[in-house]
Amino acid sequence: MRTNRLCINVFMVSFCCLIIIMSVMFTGCSNEEPEGMPVEISYISKNETRLETEIHYINGKSTKEQIVEILRLLCSVPDNKELRATLISGTNVINYSYEGEQVTVSLGDKYLSLPKTTEILTRAAIVRSLTAIPEVKYVMITVNGKPIVDSNGTELGSMTADMFVDDTVTNPETGVSNRVKLKLYFANETGDGLIAINREFTHNVDMSNVPMEKIVLEQLIAGPVNSLSYPSINPDTKIQSVTIQDGVCYISFDNSFLTPVNNVNTDVTIYSIVNSLAELSNINKVQISIDGKMDVKFRDKYELTTIFERDLSIVN
Repeated sequence: MRTNRLCINVFMVSFCCLIIIMSVMFTGCSNEEPEGMPVEISYISKNETRLETEIHYINGKSTKEQIVEILRLLCSVPDNKELRATLISGTNVINYSYEGEQVTVSLGDKYLSLPKTTEILTRAAIVRSLTAIPEVKYVMITVNGKPIVDSNGTELGSMTADMFVDDTVTNPETGVSNRVKLKLYFANETGDGLIAINREFTHNVDMSNVPMEKIVLEQLIAGPVNSLSYPSINPDTKIQSVTIQDGVCYISFDNSFLTPVNNVNTDVTIYSIVNSLAELSNINKVQISIDGKMDVKFRDKYELTTIFERDLSIVN
C-alpha cells in the first residue's frame, strides 16, 4: 500500500514538474523578441480611402536585401484582413535600382490608370515603407522608364516621406481616421523669413469629411503653438472657400486677411500659405482671392490674379 502511495506521489511530483517545465518553455517562446529590423509597412484599406501600417521584421543585412524584402511585403496580403496589398496585379514591381540614398522603383502600366486617390495612397505607401530603411531617403517611381507626373504633367521626381500628410491613422475606439501630421511654415521673430514646423495632432472630427487643405489653412490661422515661430496670418481671417483643381488650390478669404499681423512682411504671409499647402501631394500652386474677388492688390505688392508656386528661398 505504501509502495503504491509512494509511486503515486512520485508520479504527481514528476507530472507537476513536467507542467512547470512546459509552462516555462511556452512562456519563454511567447516572450521571445522577433528577429530582424522592425519596419512599418503601409497598406491600403479595402475601400481605398486610407493607409494603415503593420510592423514587420526584415532580416536583410545589406540595404539592397532590405529593399527587396520591403517590396515583397508591399506585394503581399497584410495580416489585417481589412487591408489589401499595396501593389497588386498590374501595378507590381518590374524592377528597382538603388544608388546613393535613392531607390527607383519601376511599376507596371496599370499604375497610370489608377483612380487619383488610390494612386496617391499607393505612392505614399511605397515612399513611406522604403524610407523606413535608414539608408534610404528618397524614392522615385517610374512606369516604362519615365518618372510619374502630377495632374499638371510635372514630373514628381524624387520623393520623401514628409511630402505626404499623415491623415491615415485610424482611432481604434471610433474607427475614425483623425490623426494629422503636417509641415507648416510660420514667421520668424523678425517677420522677414519663414520657419518650417512639423505639427502632429488629433483632429476632433472624422478626417474623411474634412479637406486636408482646409485643415492646413485653419492651423496657419490658429498660429504656432511654441515660441520657435510666430503668426504669419491675421488670426481674425475667415476661410470662405477652398477648392482644388488640376493641382491648383483656390482660396477665398474675407477682408481680415489684408490686415498685417505684427511686423510680418508680405512675402512671409503669402508663402506661409503657399509652401504649407504645397506640402500636400495634390497641390503645387495656389491662388488667393478676397471675398471671391481677384481684382485686389495684396498690400500694394501682389495682384491676386497671380498663381503662386512654392518658394523656399525665405525659409530659415
